[in-house]
Amino acid sequence: MDGIYTDVRPGARLDIEVEFITKRKINAGGTDVTRVLVADQSGEQFSVIATPDSDSLCHLETGATYQLSELLGASPIDLTHAPIGECPKCGGELRPGQVIDTVDSAVAAAVEELGIDDVFGILDADSSVEAVTVEAEAVDDWQVMGNDQSSSTVETPDYVCRSCARQLDEIELHADSQPVMNESVQSAPAMNDMASETVGLAAGGAKDVVNFRENVANGFTPEPEAISDEGLFYDYYFETGERTASDALFAPRYAAAMSTHPLTGDTEQYLSVGLDSTLSVSEFDRPRLDLVAVLDVSGSMSSPFDEYYYDEQGRKQEADTAGETKLAAATQSLCALTQQLHAEDRLGVVLYNHRAHVAKPLRDVGATDMPAIRRHIREIAAGGSTNMEDGFEAAMDMLVDGESSRGVERRVVFMTDMMPNTGETGESGLTELFEAAAADGIHTTFVGMGLDANAELADALSGIRGANHYFIHSADEFEQRLGDEFDYMVTPLVYDLDLELDADGYEIEAVHGSPSADDASDQLMHVSTLFPSAKEDGKARGGVILVRLSETQQDGDIELTASWTERDGSEQTERVSVTMPDGPETFAHTGVRKAVSLARYARELRAWAQDVHDRADGATGVDDWLLHDERGQHERESVPLVVPDEYARRFADLREYLADEMDAVDDASLQQELELLDTLCEHADTPTEVHES
Repeated sequence: MDGIYTDVRPGARLDIEVEFITKRKINAGGTDVTRVLVADQSGEQFSVIATPDSDSLCHLETGATYQLSELLGASPIDLTHAPIGECPKCGGELRPGQVIDTVDSAVAAAVEELGIDDVFGILDADSSVEAVTVEAEAVDDWQVMGNDQSSSTVETPDYVCRSCARQLDEIELHADSQPVMNESVQSAPAMNDMASETVGLAAGGAKDVVNFRENVANGFTPEPEAISDEGLFYDYYFETGERTASDALFAPRYAAAMSTHPLTGDTEQYLSVGLDSTLSVSEFDRPRLDLVAVLDVSGSMSSPFDEYYYDEQGRKQEADTAGETKLAAATQSLCALTQQLHAEDRLGVVLYNHRAHVAKPLRDVGATDMPAIRRHIREIAAGGSTNMEDGFEAAMDMLVDGESSRGVERRVVFMTDMMPNTGETGESGLTELFEAAAADGIHTTFVGMGLDANAELADALSGIRGANHYFIHSADEFEQRLGDEFDYMVTPLVYDLDLELDADGYEIEAVHGSPSADDASDQLMHVSTLFPSAKEDGKARGGVILVRLSETQQDGDIELTASWTERDGSEQTERVSVTMPDGPETFAHTGVRKAVSLARYARELRAWAQDVHDRADGATGVDDWLLHDERGQHERESVPLVVPDEYARRFADLREYLADEMDAVDDASLQQELELLDTLCEHADTPTEVHES
């Protein structure tokens, strides 16, 4: 009779029937070793290591069942034993021999690198693997995340008190709560209702400024990164200019402007890049998806959606289970996302807190019992710390053996408040992790949950090739948004757009509308990714990148060289000449004028938010008492909504300017920005009177 995982014993061989989940190749000391993650018939997941001399691995398919014969049980090297002597050759400490010592030393090195600390199986030259034929049917392949994946008699506690050494688990269970419908904002028209014959384009990165707006509405000062230019631009539709003849998918259009800044009086010159395509809406077809949803189920996700989990000197706040929680919104949003998938798409689900758990192996949606999967998703509870790195690597393991092409998109959708506190937590380290995946064709979408979602980290990561990010205001609104633009959010069309100035008379001073703005030099603008976007009356949603120029010498023309790579791998280059205006308040069209006004608006708000946060961080009268759970680098504490008088006066003037621009470009949706400025002026140290237009 076949065994189960609990029958795997160090030193003993076993026949066992398992379901294949993922496969990962590890280079250990110059030798390739394969780690396979499988589940036994009870759903228990465990690792199997194939030795270099094993030829038993056949072509493994996710979700398929295999018979492992003569599987050798083993455990990691135990270093807890006291030394039993010295090596006569080198003088090193000796330990008792173990089963793992009987196979290639690369196995022990791979086990250490992978961090395997439970009993595992070894496929060696005496083992074999055979596929088991199973009748095709809709599969409920959900695997419940327990307190610990290990069947060992020793369970690792979630936390240990640094003062008294008390051990405790922080598992906070919450009853399902349905998110409350919040006030909606302007949404994109459904793709099948778009009036334009071609698809628009928009830069990757932020797809909204919801986090900024909601923090202000709830009486908090947002992080400055929460109002990125590309996120703000994506709230609006832009005229892009006259269409030019092109055989390429991407058809950039260029326009110039000169305008006096309403607050400084400085004359500013701009070049806009209108983002348009030659791809018709009827011809657009998103690729097949290999999609892994990675859901943060750490303790902070159980907190109220409209409060800060880490507040008052970094102390975790008690969760209010009566209100909407971040996890409730995340699970509802994930269920809505699964409704957008086609039968040929493949879906996997990873849950992570202080460790990652493959809750659903990657499998064709058409072969999966999706109603059962959605029921399981709604039953997820939160608890523990946050290991973002572990969650992503589990997703990578599922996707790494796939192949991205024009017809297949491999994408990870992260649903998290982006506050990692275990594993890799450094911004540069996390960026390198996601960049390495992007280089292999695995792209990432970040969905930020809650008011305290870390906008700074989201902004840094979303500049990576193929990445974008959203903040959730309400799950119902996000569900509507998925219906409107899901196919667009998962289909990058253009990569590595570079715009080089071939002129001595101008330099790039700043770039607005791209998460890669900081990569610009005085002569070169770089945009990592362009996604398709909706159109309304011929105007593209978020369809502009704005370049602010400084004039170094009198020269009326700018020579430009644009280059980019399209999704099919083709490389494109074009050279154009743009004539700069010779007088102030000159705009080629309303699209560039609207972009200029919004870029100025966002610049002022970022300066204010940065100043307030800097003052809060540098406040005098420091309380330097260190709590055992003092918040880490990414765990955000709220800053009350504060508007110093000098900013209130600037906001009043900015409001008057923006009201005039709203009339000039004939876009009533800009009223939401006037209302936000009204709110800020009301919170000034000395309330500032604003003049209605």
